Amino acid sequence: MPPLIRPATPDELEPLLEMQQHSLRVLGARFYPRDVLEAALAQMGTMDPRLIGDGTYLVAELNGQIAGSAGWTMRPPNYARLLPEPLCALPGRCGVVRSVYVAPEMARCGIARRLMQAVEQRLAAMGAETAELMATLSGVPLYAALGYERVSRHGLKLAEGMELAVERMARPLTPLRAAA
Repeated sequence: MPPLIRPATPDELEPLLEMQQHSLRVLGARFYPRDVLEAALAQMGTMDPRLIGDGTYLVAELNGQIAGSAGWTMRPPNYARLLPEPLCALPGRCGVVRSVYVAPEMARCGIARRLMQAVEQRLAAMGAETAELMATLSGVPLYAALGYERVSRHGLKLAEGMELAVERMARPLTPLRAAA
């Protein structure tokens, strides 16, 4: 049974943060040392709660449980200050995919793929020609399989000289056809 993809509600913020933190700790463990993951969670968090208020954050629900989440925005994310160049430096109108997470027990079940499809459809409907994201190393294979290409590699600076290695990735969006 496919998950229900719907907008997140404000009362889901805490359960979303718990799922996201658990996801990063478990799925990121093969790619990052534990101290780097903990520093990233403490200093950057997992999502911008304003996305829920904007109506641009989605939940994938399966059997009444949060199985994943993802969002989008047309404004620069808060981590953009840590990058050497601005996001969406590519030609055309660009949207930023934000905070894609899947509950570890639901990994590799198509949840992230469905969320990405929903996010990309909404970005295209807003006039975005390109979708861009900052991928943790654990997410790079998924995004590459969805047609995203690496734009650049970065190390987001954390306290005590630590860095979170990420890849900036982008792909063109298929224009939506006008309704007949």
